[in-house]
Amino acid sequence: MIEFALWLAIPYLLIGFVWAFFDAEQVQLFDTAFRIRLPAGSEILAYVQTAAMWPQLMLGADVCAV
Repeated sequence: MIEFALWLAIPYLLIGFVWAFFDAEQVQLFDTAFRIRLPAGSEILAYVQTAAMWPQLMLGADVCAV
């Protein structure tokens, strides 16, 4: 079951990273929110969070990151 879940995570993450690459405005919003709490690495965390939340962001749901 774990292996099956990992195989399903590969396309999910690939789509998410492509989405985060093209949705730079959302990455910037998360980055400014994280910069206060985590100055070193806020860019990476914002990119990963945007990649992980691509289904919600695709539907247009605004996420409060503050």
